[in-house]
Amino acid sequence: MTGRAPASLAELLHTDRDAIVEDWAARVAPLFATLRLSHEQVVDALPSILTELHASLVEAEETQRDTPPLHHSEAAGVHGRQRMRLGVSVSLLTREYALLRDCILDRAGRADLVVTLAQVRVLCTCIDNALAQAAIPFAFDSPERRHAEAEERERFFQLSPDMFSIAGMDGYFKRVNAYFVQVLGWSEAELCQHPFMELVHPDDRESTEAEMRKLSQGIPTLRFENRFRTRDGRYRWLAWASRPVPELGLLYAAARDITEQKTVAQERERLLEAIRDSEARFRNMADHAPVMLWVTDAQGLTTYMNRGWYAFTGQTEATGLGLGWFDAIHPDDLLRTQRTFGDAFALRQNFRLDYRLRGTDGHYRWTVDTGSPRFDADGHFLGYIGSVIDISDRKQAEVEREALLTRESAARREAEEANQLKDEFLATISHELRTPLTAILGWVQLLRTGNLSEPRRERAMETIERNARSQGQLIEDLLDVSRIVSGKLKLDVAPVDLSAVVQQALESVRPAADARGIEVRSTVDTSSSVMGDPHRLQQVVWNLLSNAVKFTPRGGHVRLVVARHDSTVELTVEDTGQGISEAFLPHVFERFRQADGGTTRKTGGLGLGLSIVRHIVEMHGGTVSAASDGEGRGATFTVRLPLSVTQRQDPAALPPSPRPPAPERAPTAAPELGGVRVLVVDDEEDARELLRTLLEDSGAHVVTAGSAMEGLQVLQAEHPDVLVSDIGMPGTDGYGFIERVRALPGDQGGRIPAVAITAYARSEDRTRVLRAGFQSHVPKPVEPGELLAVIASLAERYPALPKA
Repeated sequence: MTGRAPASLAELLHTDRDAIVEDWAARVAPLFATLRLSHEQVVDALPSILTELHASLVEAEETQRDTPPLHHSEAAGVHGRQRMRLGVSVSLLTREYALLRDCILDRAGRADLVVTLAQVRVLCTCIDNALAQAAIPFAFDSPERRHAEAEERERFFQLSPDMFSIAGMDGYFKRVNAYFVQVLGWSEAELCQHPFMELVHPDDRESTEAEMRKLSQGIPTLRFENRFRTRDGRYRWLAWASRPVPELGLLYAAARDITEQKTVAQERERLLEAIRDSEARFRNMADHAPVMLWVTDAQGLTTYMNRGWYAFTGQTEATGLGLGWFDAIHPDDLLRTQRTFGDAFALRQNFRLDYRLRGTDGHYRWTVDTGSPRFDADGHFLGYIGSVIDISDRKQAEVEREALLTRESAARREAEEANQLKDEFLATISHELRTPLTAILGWVQLLRTGNLSEPRRERAMETIERNARSQGQLIEDLLDVSRIVSGKLKLDVAPVDLSAVVQQALESVRPAADARGIEVRSTVDTSSSVMGDPHRLQQVVWNLLSNAVKFTPRGGHVRLVVARHDSTVELTVEDTGQGISEAFLPHVFERFRQADGGTTRKTGGLGLGLSIVRHIVEMHGGTVSAASDGEGRGATFTVRLPLSVTQRQDPAALPPSPRPPAPERAPTAAPELGGVRVLVVDDEEDARELLRTLLEDSGAHVVTAGSAMEGLQVLQAEHPDVLVSDIGMPGTDGYGFIERVRALPGDQGGRIPAVAITAYARSEDRTRVLRAGFQSHVPKPVEPGELLAVIASLAERYPALPKA
C-alpha cells in the first residue's frame, strides 16, 4: 500500500495506525500531567483497541451494515482496569476516547479520504462500545469496589517478589508477606512476637537505630542495608526502602535479599585487592628496575612505562603513554623505529632495535629496545612487554673505535698521498728549475764564444731574461707558500681601485696571450673599490689570467669581467681552454695539486698559484670558486670581494695604470662638524671604524652600533644630531631600522635626520631610501667629502631637539 492514499477508514487504521497512536499520545499526555505517566503507560492497550476498531470496520464494509454488532472488547477492558489502578476517573477516560475519535478523523482529513456517514456511524459506535467496556470497572458500587481493591492489594502484598512488611514505631513487625517468611525462615507469628532489632546483626544495630530515628521524624528511607538473622543462625544482607506514616504510627517497608550480590561484590573486591596488590608489587619492582620497562595493549598503544623511562626522558604519563613516546626518539631514527614496531606487531614476533632517545638535558643517547608479545591462557594476543637499556657508552666506544680506524686509514692514505705528492713535487721542482737553467747556461756558453751574430745575441739576452724571470716567479711562489704555512703573509691594506689593478695585470699578461694567438677580452666596472693590498690583489688577477692563457690553446679567447653585485665586487675569468675534470675540480685550489702531474704533462708550473690565490682572497674577506663543464670545455674562476665603504683618495698609491691620468682638481676643504653628534649603524666593524675616524677627524662626536636593535638603544640613550645607517644588515636591515626610528616619539629621536649608506645605487634604490624615511642617500664607495657635506647640511637644516 506504500505510495497511494487509503481507500477506506478501515484501510486508514491499518496503514496509519502508528501515526494515529503518536497523534493521540501527544494530545492526551497533558490530561495525565499530574499523574506523571510514562509514554508506555499513556499508550497502554491503544494499539489493540485500534486493531479491534479495524476489524469492526472491515466487518461492517463486508456486510454493508451501518452499525456493527456489539462485541465484548477485551482490550478496552484491560485498558480500563489499568486506568483505574493509575487513578484515572470516568470523566477523564471519556475525554481520552473522544480524543481518539478526533485523531482518527483528523488523520482521514490529512489523507484526503472521503469518509461516508455510514463509516462515521460505525466508528462512533465502536468507540462508544470500547468506552463502555473500559468504564465497567468504574461502575461497581463502593463496597464491591473497595472489596475488589482490598483483595487485589492483598494478592499483590502476598505474591510480590519483594519482602514486604508493615512495622510499628514501637519496633515490632505487624505484618510480613510470604516472601519475607521464606527468606528468613521465621514464621509470621515468630517475627511479630519479638522486637525486630533482635534479628539485626550486632555490627549493624547502631546504624539501624539511627535510620529508625529518621523514620520516626517522617523522613523516608530510599536505600539502607543491614543484616538480618535467619532461623538457622546465619545472616542475610537486606536492602530496605521504607516510608513512615507518623499519624498511624506505622512503617511500610520493602526489602530485597542482596546476600548473593554482596557475596559477589566482596569476592570481586577481594580479587581487585589482590590484583591491586599484585600490580603494586609489579610497579614497585618495575620502578626500581635498572632498565626502562614498557607495556602495550593489543592495538600497540603503550599503557604503562616505569619510573626509569620518565626519569630518563622527562616525559609524563600524559605525554608518554599511547604513541607519545615516539616524540622522544631522534627524528633520523623515527621512521625506522615505527616500521620495526609495526612489522613486529603485525607478525606477533619478538624484536630488537637500536635508536637514539632524548634525555631530560635535551641530548640524545643510544638505547637498545627489545619487546616480546604477550598472550593469555586461551592464546589471545594482549600486546607487548619490553625493556629499553641505555647503551650510549658502548655505542660511543664503537663509534670511537670506528672513528679511530677511519682516522688511521685516512692518515695512512694521506701519508701515502703526501709522500707521493712530495715525490712528484720534488720532481716537478727539479724539472721547473732545471729547464730554464738549461736555457740560461746554454746561451751563456754560446755568448762566451763570441761567435754569435747580433740578432742571435739579442735573442740570447731575451731568452736568458725570460727564463731568469720564470725562475724568480717560481722562487717567489715557494716563498709565498712558506709564508702562508707559517702565517707570516701580511697585507698592506688600503682602499684599492680594482679597475686599475685589473688593467695592470692585463698589461702584464697580454704579450704572452698575443704570442699564443689568444684574444683577451675585458669588461671592467671602473667604480669598483675594495679594501686590500693592491700588490697582492694584482698577484691574484695575474695568476688567474696567466693560468687561463697557459691552458687555452692557440686561437682561443679569455674573458675577464669586473662587476658590482649589491655590496660585493665580482671578478670573473673565463677561458676556452682544456677545462677541469669533475674528479679534480674539488682539489683545484690545493697546494702541490696538478691535474697533469706526470712527466708527460703539457704545461709547466709548481701547482701553487691557485692555492696562493685562494689564501690571498680569503685574507681580503672574499671567496674564490672554480667551475667547469669538463675536460676540453673551458673553465671559469670567480673572485668575490666585499665592496669598500669609501673611495680611494690617493691615486698615486695605486699600481701603475695604463690610462692617462685625469686632470687634477683643486682640493676642496672638508666641512667641519665641530659639536655635531653622529650615530653610525653598520654591521661591518671595519666600516664602522673607518667612518668613526673620518667623522672624528672632522670634529664630530661619534657613537656606533653593530645592529638595528643596538642602534635603537643607543639612539634613545645618546640623543645624537644625525643618524648614519647602512642598508644591508643581517636581521633587521636599514629599511626596517628607519621604520622603527620614525615610530618613536620626537623627544626620543623619532625625527632625527638620517643618511643611508648603501651599495644599492640605482635610481629606484634612492627613491626607496627616501620614501622609507631617510633624508639623504650616499652610495658606496663613499666619497668622504660628499658624506661630510651631507652630514653638515642635515645638522644645519634639522637642529637638534631639546633633550629631556
